[in-house]
Amino acid sequence: MSDFANLSAVQARAAAAVGCQSTTLPSGLTVLCRTMPGYSSVHAIYATSFGSIHRSFTLDGKEVVLPAGTAHFLEHKMCETPKGDSFSFYAKTGASANAFTSYDRTCYLFSATQKIDENLDILLGMVGKPWFTKATIAKEQGIIGQEIKMYDDSPDWRLLNALFCCLYADHPLRDDIAGTVESIAGLTPQMLYNCTKGFYAIWCCPWRAKLRWSRQSKLASATACTAPALPMR
Repeated sequence: MSDFANLSAVQARAAAAVGCQSTTLPSGLTVLCRTMPGYSSVHAIYATSFGSIHRSFTLDGKEVVLPAGTAHFLEHKMCETPKGDSFSFYAKTGASANAFTSYDRTCYLFSATQKIDENLDILLGMVGKPWFTKATIAKEQGIIGQEIKMYDDSPDWRLLNALFCCLYADHPLRDDIAGTVESIAGLTPQMLYNCTKGFYAIWCCPWRAKLRWSRQSKLASATACTAPALPMR
């Protein structure tokens, strides 16, 4: 048998072994589980369809208009709680965690081999219980302002943004995902709370968020540890 045939056979067996199932919980949240036999780690990602191109939406019958960089700024602030930074909680459980914002979504994720329920509580508590103050927002504006200036020194990033500016006359793709120092300076706690209600609140807009698992166990196990941590719709 050729090397190509061997590879094809291995790929076919892997595809047959790995299955993806989904269900919708009473809270309205969609949970997807990709079963990975023999896989020791659990990977979970909470994704919401709120990215840098989403610059306006309707909330309670009123239009909410946002400055460039709001979704990215919100990603940073969602990780902060009155008790401390969520990543410090993950460090205590031994999990590896991260978050990112793209043009069309924001995602929060962790990988772990132990204390899965505790890590899930951190994840769902982080995205489900927003906490913003004027003081913490002002502090973050300075931090992200430095990040924006750092990317200004990246030739690849500046080239991509220049290309989008040439291609699009008015589309939000013209703007950097992080916005500008000037655009994020206008953010307020109420603006961020409006965004969480419009894109993160499971009881308000469950279709805009999904929780994805990759784990050895199947969907029933993933659902069993997810449902108790969520509010009913």
